Amino acid sequence: MANFAQDRHQEMARRDQLLRHRLLEAGIRQYVASSADSIYYLSGISYEPLERPFFLLLDADSGRRALLVPQLEHAHLKEAWGVAAADMHSYREYPAPAGERWQDALTPLLRDSFVFDPATQLHLAEFLQSVGGRAGGDLEDLRMIKSPWEIAKLELAGRYAAQGVNQLLEGVYDGVSVAEGYANGQRLLRRIIRDEPDFDPLSTRVLLAPWPAPLSAQPHAVPQLSQRLQGGPHVVISVVRLDGYTAECERTFFTRPPTAAQRERFEAMSRARQLAMSMLRPGVACAEIDETVSDFLRDQSFGDWHLRLHRCGHGLGLGNHEAPWLAQGSADVLQAGMVVSIEPGIYLAEEGGYRHSDTLAITADGWRNLTGLATVALDRLVISGVKPAMRMKGYLVRKMIAV
Repeated sequence: MANFAQDRHQEMARRDQLLRHRLLEAGIRQYVASSADSIYYLSGISYEPLERPFFLLLDADSGRRALLVPQLEHAHLKEAWGVAAADMHSYREYPAPAGERWQDALTPLLRDSFVFDPATQLHLAEFLQSVGGRAGGDLEDLRMIKSPWEIAKLELAGRYAAQGVNQLLEGVYDGVSVAEGYANGQRLLRRIIRDEPDFDPLSTRVLLAPWPAPLSAQPHAVPQLSQRLQGGPHVVISVVRLDGYTAECERTFFTRPPTAAQRERFEAMSRARQLAMSMLRPGVACAEIDETVSDFLRDQSFGDWHLRLHRCGHGLGLGNHEAPWLAQGSADVLQAGMVVSIEPGIYLAEEGGYRHSDTLAITADGWRNLTGLATVALDRLVISGVKPAMRMKGYLVRKMIAV
């Protein structure tokens, strides 16, 4: 079995005990994990699945685990937590002839009645259902509540995400290209590689870039490298996944002094954000937070969903979008240990978007901001000045990548 550091070993044992307890309470004897996040959460191993499926099977009664992997992954995945060498199984390279496929190797490992990840890929889920399994959300429910060990991981990712925002803002000027912004992401990743002794390239990612106005009104659009930032409102997006755990930080900023109307919209967004944060504490319904923010923005003439586009926030953990959902229609209720984003926005198609986003941990009596190092005040988010050194650097970046 893997030789994990003591704190991580204790964390893995905690998850194992909680999941087994939940399963036994529900009369479930076996859990089958097949998504990369679920297997990482339960075993501590990272991998790139591609077309080759992986399965981790947990017996709720005995605690015995089995891992089924492609043959070419067998040797290095012996580091999986809680899996004995005798319970490491493999199948022939995908695709394979009948009798040597993953289906053939998996079937003898399954119990009569089992549950599997709701996020299981469709073709895998169809097979698992055909042999007696059903989807179960036990692990997803467990993952919503983070341990202190996990929150420390998220706080470190949040610190880097906030540093990324500040780093990008230091280098922008009116007319800066998106390409120059993306270059900051590579700088941040190099810093992580340098400073984090346990850096894992398969479980670490950095997205750091500016969304220029008016494209900033489309938060899921992809800006072109050649686009320039002129005026605003622009939005910098910084998402850092570190050792599997993801935090996000976003800020609205300007490269020219904003107009009075733009200041009003920025203020409305900021007040909506503060209102949402004021409600963050255990026992509050997530739908209630989003409804309250929606009512406030409606009073400010920004209640139409064409102007809001998305919910007030969402959970963060191994994924950058997971439960709980801070949205109308959600049944989730805040509990201590949850980690959520707060990001109410205003989006004007011809002008741009107004959105700050932070990653916050819910505590026993409120919340703690894990990305609080990033500035929020408007006067510090109006980036002015000639910046000749930055302009020369930008010219070189654009020339290097032929933008």
